[in-house]
Formats: sequence, structure tokens, C-alpha cells
Amino acid sequence: MALLGANARTAYGQAHGFESITSIAAFQERIPVVDYEQLEPWINRILHGEEGVLTAEPVLAFERSSGSSSAAKYIPYTASLLDEFCRAVGAWMYDLLTRRPRLRGGAHYWSISPMGRASELTPGGLPVGFATDAGYLAPRDQKFLSRLLAVPGSVAATQDLEACRRATLDHLMKCSDLRFISVWSPSFLTLLLDRLPSGTAPLDLWPELELVSCWTSASSARFVPELSRRLPGVEIQGKGLLATEGVVSFPVIGSPAPVPAITAHFLEFLDDDGVPHLADDLEVGGRYRVVITTGGGLTRYDLADLVEVVANGAIEFVGKADTVSDLCGEKLSADRADRVVPEACSQHGHDGFAMLAPELGEPPHYVLLLDRPPAPGLVEDVESALRHGSDYDYCRRLGQLGGLRAAVVPDADERFLDGCVALGQRAGDVKSVYLRKETGWCERMGVVA
Repeated sequence: MALLGANARTAYGQAHGFESITSIAAFQERIPVVDYEQLEPWINRILHGEEGVLTAEPVLAFERSSGSSSAAKYIPYTASLLDEFCRAVGAWMYDLLTRRPRLRGGAHYWSISPMGRASELTPGGLPVGFATDAGYLAPRDQKFLSRLLAVPGSVAATQDLEACRRATLDHLMKCSDLRFISVWSPSFLTLLLDRLPSGTAPLDLWPELELVSCWTSASSARFVPELSRRLPGVEIQGKGLLATEGVVSFPVIGSPAPVPAITAHFLEFLDDDGVPHLADDLEVGGRYRVVITTGGGLTRYDLADLVEVVANGAIEFVGKADTVSDLCGEKLSADRADRVVPEACSQHGHDGFAMLAPELGEPPHYVLLLDRPPAPGLVEDVESALRHGSDYDYCRRLGQLGGLRAAVVPDADERFLDGCVALGQRAGDVKSVYLRKETGWCERMGVVA
């Protein structure tokens, strides 16, 4: 009700009658669940400098994430949204610092924003991203965190990725009392460890290292054993579900899974029939699609994230609800593949079978499966277009994701059909697609790439 009241006179609030809504039931009945593409016209108005569109509060900055039908999603950040993030992060850190008191001393390394990101302004002059990682926190938390940071916030502002990575490692190697590391993907950290001088054991550098916070669920789970091998005896804690748009869950020591961030945003959970439930109305074993309403102006926003209730008050992220392939954070959607692949094929005169398939490897990568050898430049053009997605490009620049490869498959259509049937699809239901999110398609289709 506070969010509706604060934004009742905004353009979006007036269009949807915020002022007349007096109950959760009315809120759910009158306001539609929307995705980014449906909000994009409203967000474009803010990008061009219009005020009072989604929030009465000023927009401080935008954060960028990959979209499905657009090159990027631009998420508006306000002071209220930052405060909501801090409520969740504060609860998580309170739990950590009381249950793991050694973390109160020593140094911390936090990686929040992408490394080596070029500065960007919207057409209306608003910044994209904050100057330092501390900018995502409230002033009181910035002051607390700045005393602990092993790597100065200014390093993240270095626009050259390689220089940023070198500077980060230089600072960390000088920090013998490092006790806590917070990153997103576990593969980000293993790649950083790969750059240590030959023969250098991480725990020789950081004998006080106590805990690493990173993604540990869904597609990130397979990277955790390697990280544990590199850092024996160091606790690895799953990060919960933090999206660019908001916080859905955060970890609590002793809980079988992260807990819903009910004091951060207004959370709803859609069941298989699209019926919304609140956090106290979820069934153990059930899977739900997350919808959030935030102080940043997103109202009944569909994150397309699926969570499973593993115990009362404990939810685990299990993947995207739409067709998204996500080997290491690149979030490649079927919508993007459906535009990129046929356009490139048409430009290069390829009118036969073409499909992107994810493959595990060192590093993970995508393969463009074709029914005949690719014309010169086809693979490069597909890769270039895929890198217009910010998350895909970032994973490529970090080296977490390898470059696109091509493989020629004789009788590709027939082998694709056989592969789908082997996965349990009925032959009559198989449709031609430009992206499959399962790994192992090269093996199914009898090629190596």
C-alpha cells in the first residue's frame, strides 16, 4: 500500500488506478503481470528524461541486464529500491557476522558490478550503473563496507577489462587477511585464481579466508566442486536469488535453502495455473514463478525465475521459466536466437538446418549446428550479434564462455528429430528451433565441436 500510495500520481499509477486499490485482492485483479517488453515503452520515457513515469521518486541511475527481444533491459534505480536491496543484504550480513564472527575482522572482496564496463549515459543524461560497487548500498552501509574492502571501489571503474582484472588480483595478492569473498558466478573466481603466479596456492596467500559467497544453484552448481577443490576447507555459501530488478531470497546459515526477502519488495509466486500466492501460502515441493513489486517502479513484474519450496520458509532457484540457456551467466534466450540465427543465415545464403546448442567444456561454449559447411563470415556474424546481449558479451570478455564454434551435421533434420525423441518428446510434437538449452546435442547428432 505504501508503494501504491507513493506512486499513485505517476503516469503508470494513473493508468492503472493505483489510488482506488485498497486490498491485495484488488491489486492482483486490476494490475496485470507484465514482463520487460510490456514495460519497455514506459521505461523508454524515463531513459529520455521524463519524470513521474513509474515512480514519483527521481531515478538515480539505470542498471543494464540482458533482455529477450531487446538488446538490453534498462532497470531504473531509485533511493527506495536501493534501500530495499539493503534490507535484504543487511539481514544476510547480520546473519553472517553473528554466526561467523571471524568475518567481522579482516578484509572483504566484493564484486557487484561488471568489470571493465564503459561509462554510459541514457539519452536523458542519467548514468547506467554506479561509479563504484559501494554505490549500490545505502550511505551507512557504504561507510561500513569501505573500511573492509580489499580492492578499492575505483578499480571497478577501470574500463579496460584486462587492466581491471590485473589490478584486482594485485590488490588481493597483497591482502593476507582476506576473509570473505562475494562474487556472482563461481567460474568468475576460478578464472581469477587461474591468473595467480604458477605454483601459488590461494590459501597460502589468504590463510584467513573463511567464506565465499556465489551462485551455487541451477546451472552454476557444476562449477562449485572445482572452486571447493581450489579452496579446501573454505565455506561456500549460495547467494540466493538476486536479480538486477530486485532480491527474491537470501541465505541464512542453518536453513536448507535461502529464505524469501519479504521485507525488501512485495513478492508474489505464480503457480502452474498462474494463480498468485504470497510467501506464507507456498506448498513444500511446489514450483512457482516469481513476480515482484519494487520501489524502483516495477509493479507486478514477471522475473521469469522459477523457485522450488524445499521447506517451510526456504526456496531454491531452479532456473528460468522461459527458454533461456545459461551456462555461466550469459542468459541466452530463444527469442534472441530466433532473431540472430535466421538473419545471419539469410545474409550468407544458408537456407538449411541451423541451431545453437550449449556445450560443457573448458570453457563452456555454444556450437552452431549446420547441415552444410558455413559460408565465410557466418559464424563470426552470429557471434557478433549474440554479443550485443550484455550478459553474453560479459561472459565472453571474462573468458567464462568460449567463442562460438560450428559443426556440420549430415542428415541434420533427421538426427535432430531422433535427439528430441531420445529426450522424451513425441516425434509429432517436435518443432524446428534455433536454440536448445540442453547440453549434449553434439553427441546426440554425432559430431564433435
